[in-house]
Amino acid sequence: MVGSLVGVLPIGDGFGLAEWVVLNTVTVGMAVGRVGDGPRSVPPWAAVVGAVVGLVWLYWAAGGTLGIAHPARRNTDWYVLAAVWGFWALSGSAGIWTVARARPAGLPRWLPLTFGWVGTGSLFAWSAWKLPLMLYVAPADPADVTPPENLTVAVVLHLCAVVAGAAMMRIPVRSRIHAAESHALREVATRSEG
Repeated sequence: MVGSLVGVLPIGDGFGLAEWVVLNTVTVGMAVGRVGDGPRSVPPWAAVVGAVVGLVWLYWAAGGTLGIAHPARRNTDWYVLAAVWGFWALSGSAGIWTVARARPAGLPRWLPLTFGWVGTGSLFAWSAWKLPLMLYVAPADPADVTPPENLTVAVVLHLCAVVAGAAMMRIPVRSRIHAAESHALREVATRSEG
């Protein structure tokens, strides 16, 4: 994979770099997260995808240029925002991963749930408005709008972030529903004993 990304190995007919990155990100995410397994057996695939998105944003915030078409268009605001996006993507992914794996046992459950909620919301909300903007800018090519990112890479990244953010949200929702059901069952058991 690394050889193809840096241009040493061919990507293949019919696949551009963006398509190849998406295909391999999904494949690795499915292999690591094994789609369809229960939430406590393996890390959710969406948390893996969210972490990859976060790592790309942090790489850009640190000055990385892979996937950047116009490096001169980046300014301090852009670097700070990329760092914030990356932080929340990684924090949310780590929180969801922790809740789904039910580990570590000594950690208060509200802490990873908080990071999971905020991180998934950040992934979804930020990219949900950026994705349509990039989809408009790509074909329209307005003269006064030139984002630093390669538009294909940006579209793929924001699409992955929207999908991962929406998919990760089911973990804290299911966790909250499970906690409410457990509380209700304990109350019924306590009343029937008393």
